[in-house]
Amino acid sequence: MTNTDPITELADTLYDSLYAITPYAEAHFADESEGLENAVRAVLAEAAAKQWIDKQLAETGLRAMDFRNGMSMEIEPAREMVAHWVGAARAMLGDAPNYSETPIEMEVKVGESPERYAFVLQRVGKLTPHQARQRAEQRMERILAECDAIETEVHGQHDEDDDGMREAVRRIRAAAGD
Repeated sequence: MTNTDPITELADTLYDSLYAITPYAEAHFADESEGLENAVRAVLAEAAAKQWIDKQLAETGLRAMDFRNGMSMEIEPAREMVAHWVGAARAMLGDAPNYSETPIEMEVKVGESPERYAFVLQRVGKLTPHQARQRAEQRMERILAECDAIETEVHGQHDEDDDGMREAVRRIRAAAGD
């Protein structure tokens, strides 16, 4: 029978084993009194971090991410992630009839020119911001074309009605910023 404490013997065995198998605990081996405890904590922290990362990858379905020549991601939509997207879409759109623009502060280096981006969430089958702008521009073109037609019609005439039409066209153009 030896006089060595079984716990101390087990600690020494564990210490030697940890030193042999993991780089995460190596920095703690210089201090033999607290070193083993700190080494075990380092190994457990690394294991917990890896487990959390694996869980996140499984839940999000992230397959690959590449930042060469821009950014690309390969994902396998997981049920939980799609449910989060739907919930976020509902919350962001709220009572908006067609879309919600959500500015995201993100700078991307393209050469020497940083660019900023915004994500647009749109209800399916409704106007996009681009389509809404095009409609508004076409409407403004029709209004200004009608103003041009009225001005042509009353050109050179100076009765009270013609002066009133010219004044109305002037106010319409001012309101339109033209």
